[in-house]
Amino acid sequence: MELYQICYRARINWSGLRRDLDSEIDRALAQIRRINRRGGVTGALLLGKSHFLQFLEGAPGPVLDTLYCVMQDRRVTDLEAVFHEPATERLFPNSLMFHRNLASGAVIQTYPGLHALVDEQDRLTRGNGYSALACFSGDVRESGVTNGMMLV
Repeated sequence: MELYQICYRARINWSGLRRDLDSEIDRALAQIRRINRRGGVTGALLLGKSHFLQFLEGAPGPVLDTLYCVMQDRRVTDLEAVFHEPATERLFPNSLMFHRNLASGAVIQTYPGLHALVDEQDRLTRGNGYSALACFSGDVRESGVTNGMMLV
C-alpha cells in the first residue's frame, strides 16, 4: 500500500464552536476515529491554546478525503500546510487519532515550550512539525506493543 503523510496547522475558530472546547474535541475525536477506522488513516491532533497541529497518514485517497472534510469545518480557520509527502512507515501506527492538549499542566512541565511552537510561530517548519510529533509518536508505538502483549 502506498503511504502518504500530511501535517498542517490551523487556528481554532472560536465563533464556530457550539459547545465548550472539551466537548467539541471529544465529539470531533469520536467522529474522526470512526472515519479513520474505515479509511485506514492514523495520526495525531496536538491542541495548543489558539491553534492545533494535525498529522494524518495512510493511503493518499483517504488522507486527502479527511483533509478536505477539515477544510469545510466551521471550527477551523487559517489552515496552513506544514508538510505533505510520501512515507515509508507510519509515525502513529496504533492510533486512529492520538490527541494531546499541549496547554495542559503536565504536558507543559514535560515538554516546555511545545505549545508555543504550535501557537506562536509565524510559519511552522517541517522540522518543527516533526519535532512536535516525535515527542509523542514513540509513546504511542510503545503503548501499542504493550497493548498487543497484554492481549496474548
